Amino acid sequence: MRKLTRDHAPACLARLKLSGVEWKKVSREDKNEIWSGLNDMQDGFCAYCECRLSKRKHIEHFKKRERFPDLRFDWFNLFGSCGDTDQTGGWDNCGIYKDNRKAVGKFDIVQLIKPDQDDPEDFLFFSETGKVLPRPNLNEQEHKKASETIRVLNLNTTSLRNRRRIAIEAILPAVYELYEIEINENFTIKQWQQFQQCELDEVRKQEFQTALKHRFDYDKT
Repeated sequence: MRKLTRDHAPACLARLKLSGVEWKKVSREDKNEIWSGLNDMQDGFCAYCECRLSKRKHIEHFKKRERFPDLRFDWFNLFGSCGDTDQTGGWDNCGIYKDNRKAVGKFDIVQLIKPDQDDPEDFLFFSETGKVLPRPNLNEQEHKKASETIRVLNLNTTSLRNRRRIAIEAILPAVYELYEIEINENFTIKQWQQFQQCELDEVRKQEFQTALKHRFDYDKT
């Protein structure tokens, strides 16, 4: 989960809001326009688990549209999430799982990290095993927000942990090489920071980028 920055709302949302149309009757053309805005914000990755979005994806309402119908066309309530509404993929985590009250139980939406409003890295840390954890030294309210986000979005499924771990293992040689450079007296701090930034720029193109970024931030050996 990473911090997201929204651009202007897709123009179709204002028209759809005025029309009062049901979400299920929104045209493919309008949904494609919404997806274009979401992809600009999310770079083609799930807003929650950071997997690369495939055909199995859906436009996610952070506040469930059945409970908050007035927000169904609110740009600030929309994210792109993995999983599709045909129940053929992604039901174990992220947006669809969040809306499955039988699986999740009760929760307060205010106690979840909203990635266009909060910086998830202030709350969450990814270990080398692929597991996401609340950061140490959070206060009680912050820890609750981190732990509820992990629980309600089910971000520690076996599948997600394994996929993160595999991605992390693939970049560990680069991590160790970077920190060997750090202790090499032939390089200045500024040069090392430039090397680090190059690695981070590459990480941003990959799935689970926050988990990968944390290795470059914390594996100082």
